[in-house]
Amino acid sequence: MRNEKLKIGGQILLIPTDKISENPLRARMYYNDKKTDELIRSIGESGIIEPLSVCASKRGDYIIISGERRFRAAKQLGFKKLPCILLDSSPEKSVLTCLTNSLTQEPLNYFEIALSYEKLKEHFGLTYEQTAAKLGVDTNEVLSKVRLLQIPPKLRKTLIEYGLSQKYATILVRHSDEQKEVLLKRIIEDRLTLSKTKLISDEMLNPKEETKNTVQTYFKDINVFVNTIERTYETMKNSGINAEMVKSDGERSVTYRIQIPKSV
Repeated sequence: MRNEKLKIGGQILLIPTDKISENPLRARMYYNDKKTDELIRSIGESGIIEPLSVCASKRGDYIIISGERRFRAAKQLGFKKLPCILLDSSPEKSVLTCLTNSLTQEPLNYFEIALSYEKLKEHFGLTYEQTAAKLGVDTNEVLSKVRLLQIPPKLRKTLIEYGLSQKYATILVRHSDEQKEVLLKRIIEDRLTLSKTKLISDEMLNPKEETKNTVQTYFKDINVFVNTIERTYETMKNSGINAEMVKSDGERSVTYRIQIPKSV
């Protein structure tokens, strides 16, 4: 089929599978294997009941606006052509439509939303404020989500797999990559609550002063040491040790000279 013959808005057309591409700016990154298997079985038995929505690209192929799961399932089943509705849509509009569809059908996780914001911003050269305006959300919502992308992909996957909320991810963002990994491991192994996670996070970021610093502060008064010396001398005398001590007071210091016999 030639491209110009397919540009018919609203009609259902059969488009070769190899002419259809996933949207590079798609929102969904994580797919539920169980649901995908169920969809493959359903399409294998009944075919594709709901057509995919696509738009024509400048390369001459077709980009999916909605129907990523159906497309993946049909490819695995070896479909050569797929029923599609060709929409007269700009690339930017197709991304917004794709994201809106995903949000209304099956909620995206917070990392998928963050990646969508970032891709939309970078691909079309928008500011975060413009990105927020196009999606009809608050700028702070965009910024707080995008900040989560500081978490390495490996740890993002773990957070999602264990069903940990965005609040856990927000705590992890404050740490270095090494600390993120250590803290996430503790969260999972010890099943930490949010409050406990926050407490441990604060301790990691602001470790308590070492004991030696506390000791140095506590013994600032020199009289503590002077009394210790004199009590030690008295203890030796009371024990029958014939020790001798001479104390000399100077202007800026006190000198103690203690003589202890080698044998009693």
